[in-house]
Amino acid sequence: MGKKELATATQHASRHLPASKNWELIQAEGAGPFITRIVHRLPDGSLHTWIARTHRKCGGIRRGLTVNRWAPSELGWWISILFMIGSSCFALGSIIGVLPQAFDAILQQPTVVNSIFFTGSLFFTSAAYCQLLEAANADRRAAQARGEIPNEAFCWMGWKPTHIGWLSGFIQFIGTLLFNMNTLDALWPGLNWFQQDVLIWVPDVIGSICFLVSSWLAVLECCHGIAIWKIQGISWWIVMINLLGSISFGISAVFAVILPQASDVLGPYAANLWTFIGAICFLVAARCLLPEMAQNASTST
Repeated sequence: MGKKELATATQHASRHLPASKNWELIQAEGAGPFITRIVHRLPDGSLHTWIARTHRKCGGIRRGLTVNRWAPSELGWWISILFMIGSSCFALGSIIGVLPQAFDAILQQPTVVNSIFFTGSLFFTSAAYCQLLEAANADRRAAQARGEIPNEAFCWMGWKPTHIGWLSGFIQFIGTLLFNMNTLDALWPGLNWFQQDVLIWVPDVIGSICFLVSSWLAVLECCHGIAIWKIQGISWWIVMINLLGSISFGISAVFAVILPQASDVLGPYAANLWTFIGAICFLVAARCLLPEMAQNASTST
């Protein structure tokens, strides 16, 4: 690590770690301009490792907390639950299109199906905002967990584009707002093919791209770079499953375009199938957030 990188890492570390004059910075890792892992040597010779994802997601929870099914006092718990509900709605809405013979009565009422997707998108947005809130206040929450007085005031969104976790959460939040838009527009009756493409398909595509970029940033954060095939515990599985979910949503969006003079999407079965696969991926990843919290509850940040 060169002098410039060392100085950047030292400055970065000072914003996240307990104040100490005797901590020696010995290693910093990351992806591009983002620092995601910092190792210090303490005065007693032991090593202290700061990890961006652990700091962001688990640094503020109560030490020794066992998180499994019920922990509504924890922001991470709400992120998991809200994402699971939203994913379940998308899975339900899409499976209706995958198995039309079993849900023929519901398919005769497209408003019902579209309402399921819109409801799911609201839960996605709520979860994404909680995730953004978590990232924006990561330093504050970690300081409080250590029993210190936070240097930063509480913020409702913040602006921290140099923090990869915040950037990932912000981009995903924008994606969920676009899903709110396209699922709400799908409730409008009588749209022609051009109006459906502009009001429904375009936000779907851009939202899917946002999810894909956000998921890739989360992978880089977790893996401290592009060596993504090193299995690094439950966090690695979460970000990789989310990435697969984002890819699936992107494929679904490709098949959801409506061509001129067409009365339906390009590939209705494929669009629903890939939406279902993506929703299941997000559901599994969201459920894994709970044991991740429990596993890291005793981690010092």
